[in-house]
Amino acid sequence: MQENSFILDWCKWIPAKVNIHVWRMEMDRVPTAKALKKRNVDVSDTSCPLCHSEDESADHIFGACFVASTVWNAISSWCKIPNIIVFSLKDLLTTNLHLKDSDKKKAAVHGIIFIACWSLWRARNNIRFLNSPVRIEGIVSEIKALGFL
Repeated sequence: MQENSFILDWCKWIPAKVNIHVWRMEMDRVPTAKALKKRNVDVSDTSCPLCHSEDESADHIFGACFVASTVWNAISSWCKIPNIIVFSLKDLLTTNLHLKDSDKKKAAVHGIIFIACWSLWRARNNIRFLNSPVRIEGIVSEIKALGFL
């Protein structure tokens, strides 16, 4: 386990694959370009497929990327919570703990953040493997649809 690791609370109302994805994020086991290079896998293009401004890492894709930041702003507005500002994955995955809301709302935000991470990863994969253009509105719509289910 990483030094800065923490106990991840799984969300019971979202699909298991989403929880597993977030658990892999927290364990630094998401196959980003940076993680693959660290494991000596030849990666021809290491730039973030969402924004092309930095190398692709989990911290970047789920936090520092312009696309992710825009998604977090949309979620903050939708959930009526303070802006989600991410400096690390731990910050992101513990956002709900710092809210001054009911436990029910904190649990809902927790699940929505997990779903957003899943949706960002799917958007990344669609660009990387299917050459689909990034549509921030599409990512946010997918998060809302999965959140309502």
